[in-house]
Amino acid sequence: MSIIYTRLGEVALRHDFYRDGLAKDMLLWPTSETAHLMKNGKILFRKTPGGIVLLYRAEEDEVTPLTPLKLPQSFFFFFKPENAAAFLQITDLDTGSEQFKASKVPFFQNTPANASTNSDTPEELTYQLLDGRREKSFSFELSLNPVPSSVRIKIRNAAGDVISPGKDLAGNPLPDGFEVSPNDQGVFRFLFDFSGRKEGVYTFTLRNAADTEDLWSKNYWLGDSSSTQPLGILQLRYQAAPNHLYGSKEYYQLSFTRKESLWTYYVVNGNNKVDLISSALQIQDQGNEGSVPYGSYAFDQIGASPNADIKINNLETVVFRSQDKIPYFEIPKLNFQLRKTPENQVLIPNLPNPSRSAPTKQSGGEANSEIYVFI
Repeated sequence: MSIIYTRLGEVALRHDFYRDGLAKDMLLWPTSETAHLMKNGKILFRKTPGGIVLLYRAEEDEVTPLTPLKLPQSFFFFFKPENAAAFLQITDLDTGSEQFKASKVPFFQNTPANASTNSDTPEELTYQLLDGRREKSFSFELSLNPVPSSVRIKIRNAAGDVISPGKDLAGNPLPDGFEVSPNDQGVFRFLFDFSGRKEGVYTFTLRNAADTEDLWSKNYWLGDSSSTQPLGILQLRYQAAPNHLYGSKEYYQLSFTRKESLWTYYVVNGNNKVDLISSALQIQDQGNEGSVPYGSYAFDQIGASPNADIKINNLETVVFRSQDKIPYFEIPKLNFQLRKTPENQVLIPNLPNPSRSAPTKQSGGEANSEIYVFI
């Protein structure tokens, strides 16, 4: 009897920072619960140069699964970059309304109704930030301001179904809207037990005693922990209708977006050879070379020349900031010229790009990259 494996689906990993568009040095692995599910369903997980592929053991017709899984099902995979610091420096993990920070968990998932069997047009996985990862049994403390007399707990699973927040001392499920009061210090203490439930995203909401208003809400992924600390989670969902688990191969794409920031140049008069009072400095963009994502950028001088408030190493400094954000890209931005007027003399033909190892700062609510240039 032949052993036949048929491709179930493929996830391409993309990052528009790189010229070839491929996400580099990204590690993916199934959660322990998903690994057990895949073993029972005789599904293999394999890495490819551009992502991952899932294969299922099939019968002689190469379509019918030898050990079919019941639907609905979800497969979860952890992911992390090999060099987290470098990845975070070039990658924008914010959403339209929420800023990424260490406590957040990047989360990608497919939409079963949007499944694609065309490799040229893979389904783009949707992205959101979760509020954290938790074991299925966990406890935590919370303070609310103002302190309510009590709160009611409401938990929903990924499907939106209300579930019990845990069990009482006798092992019976706690009711929806179970009421909790604060201690003498105004602190609420919670102990949740979701043993026996599937891993996945759960919404935790605390409502007022009258059950008319949300006071606090978080989205947590619940599941077994990993010995390797992941950055984020990928979910592939399969439903009974439409049923896309077996049959035609499906194509997905997980896309990371490059960062962009304002560029601030600190031009330092290192040898005091330039008279910054009688002469003026300018940064001019002389255009781009090749196929790059850069536009044309103008720079404003910040403050006087030299700047009255900023000195680098106690030396005269002129500060310039781009009017628009400039994307990070594997190929550097060329042809930012530093010129001195009225002579129109080119002091530096190609100003440096921001260092990829330097942190991006927040200035006035905008991402800002600082570059120091000595003349």
